[in-house]
Amino acid sequence: MKAADYRKRTTSEHSLQTMVLEHLRLRAVADSFVFAIPNAGMRSFAVASRMKAEGMTAGVADLCVMLSGGRVIWLELKTAKGRLSDTQHGFRAVCDRLGHPYILARSLDEAVDGLAAAGALK
Repeated sequence: MKAADYRKRTTSEHSLQTMVLEHLRLRAVADSFVFAIPNAGMRSFAVASRMKAEGMTAGVADLCVMLSGGRVIWLELKTAKGRLSDTQHGFRAVCDRLGHPYILARSLDEAVDGLAAAGALK
């Protein structure tokens, strides 16, 4: 499927994330590693408590892109009308303070532009 075909779809955060991951599979620089941070989702109180004790942190970006030389890019994906929560704003501030690129994207084009500018795409 071509990028133009993806853009024609109604884009939920889930579909946007899968499109970005597919794009990264096709165009990421050779020495990179991408993973999702599954902070969202319904969990029982017991499971949520255990995950929080193990280090799950609210507000962390949806995707992490690791590049050579110790570079890390954080990518937060939102729908066209989606807004960052207070904890997401806090995580973005941590990224800014520590010098980590943080990309907020509301479309595949925005994600691709941000990833290209950060050096994650070939």
